[in-house]
Amino acid sequence: MKAVILEGAKLRATIEPGVAGRVARLTYGERDLLVGPDVNADNWGSTYWTSPQSDWGWPPPAGIDSAAFEVVQETPLTLRGPESALGTSRVRLEKTFILDAERDTLDIGYQLTNVGEQPTRVAGWEISRVAPAGFTFFPTGASELSPVPPHGPLMLQKLHGHSIYDHEGFVVGRSLKVHADGQGGYLAHVTAPAPDGSRLLFLKLFGDSLPAQQAPGEGEVEIFANEDGRYVEVEVQGPYRVLASGAHETFWVRWLVRRLPTEAVFASPSNELLEFVRRLAVEHTPNSR
Repeated sequence: MKAVILEGAKLRATIEPGVAGRVARLTYGERDLLVGPDVNADNWGSTYWTSPQSDWGWPPPAGIDSAAFEVVQETPLTLRGPESALGTSRVRLEKTFILDAERDTLDIGYQLTNVGEQPTRVAGWEISRVAPAGFTFFPTGASELSPVPPHGPLMLQKLHGHSIYDHEGFVVGRSLKVHADGQGGYLAHVTAPAPDGSRLLFLKLFGDSLPAQQAPGEGEVEIFANEDGRYVEVEVQGPYRVLASGAHETFWVRWLVRRLPTEAVFASPSNELLEFVRRLAVEHTPNSR
């Protein structure tokens, strides 16, 4: 099935309907922010799962993560997957992609419908695989869980009210994971520098959830570093809600990519960088849908 390309002024997203509508590439200028199947045959690009993972274990249901989706609408691009088992119920996933060429933002809506006869309870979960060697951060919330067995503890540095994961400290040999509550509804990732010293900011904006609204054993922000050191997952989750038979729920995430200024203060999680990102998040926070 042919890939679909959405383009803005500098932002370009490549969507693969044949692989569950996965975002295969996300480029800004000439730089790609997501790792491909050459890094890991299964875990590449950006995808959606249902939370909590305890509902399905491993691997993710094919109808959610890897099966072919049909194109049901071209503008905005809307893709629909097959029915998939989830516990004692059955669900169907649709993905909608809206690229704002003027603002260079990409909105992704993940609509999950309960097509079974039994109610189910679920949260939306977006997982994006980025190259290592940068750093990832979010405003510190009320709770944090690490290690998350069978993974080791992913330690977060606390600075200026933020929780920060510096990829440079990773030691190959064991996967690391953290589940956490955040604040402000955003998760930011800064890439390693390009040969010219420039870095990109990949910012995810989503609805903030209170700890009591998060799926059991999970967090609204999660970071996973794979054991081989070749990719890091930057993940966000929506609220954990009951879906009655025939009901649906949509989890919206807005992506924003920017080239950071070359000043030295933007090359590390300085107070200047954290404030710069906070202002961007406030400016571009999506309206409720």
